[in-house]
Amino acid sequence: MHRYTPAMKQLKLGFFVGLLGMVFPFLSHGQSNSLGDRAPATVEQQSRSVHKQRVTRKQRLLFRKPNIKHTAEYEFYVRIEKAAKAKQRLLRKLAKPQYSDFTYFGHKNPPKKHLPFAMRYCKECGIRH
Repeated sequence: MHRYTPAMKQLKLGFFVGLLGMVFPFLSHGQSNSLGDRAPATVEQQSRSVHKQRVTRKQRLLFRKPNIKHTAEYEFYVRIEKAAKAKQRLLRKLAKPQYSDFTYFGHKNPPKKHLPFAMRYCKECGIRH
């Protein structure tokens, strides 16, 4: 059976301390700054190089959109779009079944709501309303 002597224990302890002394700087290097891989100087240079582009009056005039709101062609297309929307709305309304809404009680149009003393008996649905 092999026994450890105090000299062997001291040698083993010294080895681990030396290994830790060599490895620790490499492990702690990644945590030294919050900029990742970049150095602070490159970050400052990038922030200084960004500047706002100036637009001259001549450029503004060149890239101005033409005002076509009050031309006959524009108004024609506006009318066409309104008509198309109205037709789509009508088609959606006609696509629903006629008696799907229970408030109609079999009527083509919903019956008028009368006050309790003014209610009349309806021949079409057999309900007072």
